[in-house]
Amino acid sequence: MKSKVLSVYFGSRAYPSVRELHRHEYWQLEIVTQGAIQSTMLGEEHSLDMGDMLLVPPGWEHGFTYNPNGASWLTLKFEREDDGFPVWGGTIHGNQFTSRLVSSFKTVIHDSPYKSYEEAFVNGFLDTMFHYVQSDDFHKSDDTSELLVKLVMDQVKMRNGRAITINELAEELSYTRSHLSKKFKEITGESLKSYIDQVRIQKMEEQLRYREQSISEIAADLGFNDIFSFSKFFKKHTGESPRQFNRKFASWRS
Repeated sequence: MKSKVLSVYFGSRAYPSVRELHRHEYWQLEIVTQGAIQSTMLGEEHSLDMGDMLLVPPGWEHGFTYNPNGASWLTLKFEREDDGFPVWGGTIHGNQFTSRLVSSFKTVIHDSPYKSYEEAFVNGFLDTMFHYVQSDDFHKSDDTSELLVKLVMDQVKMRNGRAITINELAEELSYTRSHLSKKFKEITGESLKSYIDQVRIQKMEEQLRYREQSISEIAADLGFNDIFSFSKFFKKHTGESPRQFNRKFASWRS
């Protein structure tokens, strides 16, 4: 193995605090397990949500600002043999793969490893993370925010008006909920939840206007349990009931 763990620390703060800019001779991997943490590394700002990580190479100046609403994190400090790859440091956004990896870590390790097999496990975890950040999959995902948003939009539209949650989208696309929502907002300027509702309403209006089916049949086709929940959702977003919407086009159909 190329990594050798020096320390493992499970941190938690219920109040805002700052870790001033500093540097050290070893590697560091900071993993946000709850809340959010802001970081500065080599003058660049990094916003870390739950599930995100920051990889800090030796000698790189960095600091942390902990969320006023509280945060928890996992800090791994370690040494690493030169593996011939260029030194890289930065944000590793959480996804399905990293989430499973961190979950297994927290299941096995609860404090600094002091047994040889625990140390071997942590070293293996670190080596796996380096294999990941050196992979094509990682570097593809690092520069494809716009492509990711397009994939999200395609997934929502493919539901053809039926409900889909942000958690379901995140699982299908192998990202964390927070990362998916954040990237969608950055690129489009609107929330992902708002977009999902907007697409559903457009489909409902289309069905009500052009399909020769009853409102209850349309509601069932779109996945609503009953006409009442369908009507409530529709009125919340349009300001009128499905029947009121239908009446505007009744004369055109006859």
